Amino acid sequence: MNTRTKLTLSLTAVSVVLGLMVSLGYRQTELSARLGSLTGSLAVNKQLTQKLSSLQAANQDAEQQLASVTASLNKYEAQSAGSSDELKQLQTKIQDERILAGTTPVHGPGVVVTLNDAGTTGIDIASGITHDWNVRSVVNELFTAGAEAVTINGVRVVATSAVNCQGPTVTVNGRQLAAPFEVDAIGDPTTLKKALMLSGGILDALRQQGLQVSTPQAKSDIQMPAYTSPLRADAGK
Repeated sequence: MNTRTKLTLSLTAVSVVLGLMVSLGYRQTELSARLGSLTGSLAVNKQLTQKLSSLQAANQDAEQQLASVTASLNKYEAQSAGSSDELKQLQTKIQDERILAGTTPVHGPGVVVTLNDAGTTGIDIASGITHDWNVRSVVNELFTAGAEAVTINGVRVVATSAVNCQGPTVTVNGRQLAAPFEVDAIGDPTTLKKALMLSGGILDALRQQGLQVSTPQAKSDIQMPAYTSPLRADAGK
């Protein structure tokens, strides 16, 4: 098998794995949100927890595959002389997948919205705190509306990102973040704003809870860093 063929196969493999990670990550985030807000039976909680564990394991396997295939891709890219139209198309596709997976910096137009704890008195303390599932719900809404990339207080959200409460703070990719939470999203500003400002939608629900939520603001150029945590070759072991 020549180097060009190996490069083509590696590009395709990376594209498939990155797409899988994005898909699994969205499903994992959705299940985490359901667990965070569920008040049902223990049996249902146990079932959702088992599904979440399976998705996390699948994401870890995908990380292993990505680390291995990316190493091969870098090798074949260095060895390949010249490029064909087919390879250029694959390289463009893999760059798009890398943006969606968060493994490369990105910039472009989008929207910014800020979530903060309740600023009024007389509200139940637990209800007046911005919880992890509140932030996840906004992130999910943005991705559903077509966001290409999202950050929370400057931390890139990727397929394997975990957004969890830890005391009065929320952790994203292992980093502790405190309110207010600025959520930036790159994508079509009009579409993203429309999704967030839908009557009876996610932002209305958060305001009814008592949280302080800003009006989404369109930005002409939002700068976002790449996902900075390493892809763990030993994940899942």
